[in-house]
Amino acid sequence: MPVKPLLVVFVVVAAPFSAARGAGPCTELPADAPVVRLAGVDAAGDPVLADGRSLRLVGIAPRQNAAEAARFASEIGQWRDRELKLVILAGSDRWGRLPARLFAPAEAPGSEPANLAAALLRSGAGQRLPEAAFPDCGATLAARPSAARNQAQTEPNPVGDAIDGHDIAALKAQAGRFVAVEGRVASVGERAQRTYLNFSRRRTEAGAIMLSRTIWRELQASGWTASGLTGKRVRARGVLSGQDGTLLEAASAAALELID
Repeated sequence: MPVKPLLVVFVVVAAPFSAARGAGPCTELPADAPVVRLAGVDAAGDPVLADGRSLRLVGIAPRQNAAEAARFASEIGQWRDRELKLVILAGSDRWGRLPARLFAPAEAPGSEPANLAAALLRSGAGQRLPEAAFPDCGATLAARPSAARNQAQTEPNPVGDAIDGHDIAALKAQAGRFVAVEGRVASVGERAQRTYLNFSRRRTEAGAIMLSRTIWRELQASGWTASGLTGKRVRARGVLSGQDGTLLEAASAAALELID
């Protein structure tokens, strides 16, 4: 069963609020966004609303250890019980979390509402996680894939040295964490909704990188092919999941790099 990251417990206070309407992938703050209040974070460290709904703030990577979880909980706790605006971006994920953005009201006339995810990143309470499905607003559709890859290549690696994708034990030890994985591609499995870059032709011998259809199409548009990747070394950043914790889910094209 997939592991949901991470660890800090807060008490959740339930109260009824109206349901939020879904929004597009690059929506900032629509005029009719509902008002909600934060109750704290749950046992996995994710924000929880006063009405009991669990959120995943898009653009922020999962917390990697107890210290990061505590810092995240402390920073987001400053917004507890304050009126916030909610923008839900998609349906619940496998852990019941709603991918969303939260906004605090503008502090002065003429100023913009504060995006909580951006505020948390600026304070050092999280690591940025580029997500193709929920891109940063303001970038043009044509510019996003290449610009994101260029940024990923120039920024320091936020997760340190890459794990060898052929080291099953090392991969399993990091299950549920946001990591960098590197390995030579043995095969590429193209499915209707997912593409898998397999580090071994036998599933139990090595890990794999999982790409959504959207991300795979972006990479194909920039010249990546199944036949061309076979035998090549790649590095990817993402969360290790899957039944045995050896499947890395790449959240965007920027999360992948062709080494040789």
